[in-house]
Amino acid sequence: MAYSLVTEAEFCWVLDWLGPAGTSEIAAHLPISHSGTHARLRRFDGAYVEHEEPPQGDFTWWLTDAGRAVVDEADLPPIEEVDLEEYFAGRQTTLNPNTILYEIAIYQDEWTPTSVLYDALPYGTSTIRRRLTNMYDDGIVERDDSQKTNHWRLTEAGREQLAEADDTTPHDDTKRIFEEPPV
Repeated sequence: MAYSLVTEAEFCWVLDWLGPAGTSEIAAHLPISHSGTHARLRRFDGAYVEHEEPPQGDFTWWLTDAGRAVVDEADLPPIEEVDLEEYFAGRQTTLNPNTILYEIAIYQDEWTPTSVLYDALPYGTSTIRRRLTNMYDDGIVERDDSQKTNHWRLTEAGREQLAEADDTTPHDDTKRIFEEPPV
């Protein structure tokens, strides 16, 4: 299972190649939805990307010097020599619940705040929240809602599901798209 839909460097790499481009155009070259592309652009806004908002229609985005530095530091082939459809083939386009379980399992029996999962996973907060709620309803995770933010940990059923998963390490740490928000 591929962990990351698109790494931070790959995202900037595609935008660098496209030059100033609209959200729709950028999304057309990546294995993520329009809304997922827009969420990532907004997250990078002011650090790796800047934008112009027209009176009507699509935002126009371009890389900053910091965004170009991310591309320059990455070990990526020249984009002109790459078929992007082939390059991104096989990437997960939906959130596998085991990916969330794996992130929670990193903290063993400690409670994991939802915000940690939002930062660690390259998916929208509503997608992660919905999956967590479904897993809670199914008895796969426990929820502590006594604090400002929900905290989660695996139940025995969650540990069993993760143990039975085909791939219990669904990523390597070099591919984490949102390990830390850009500075």
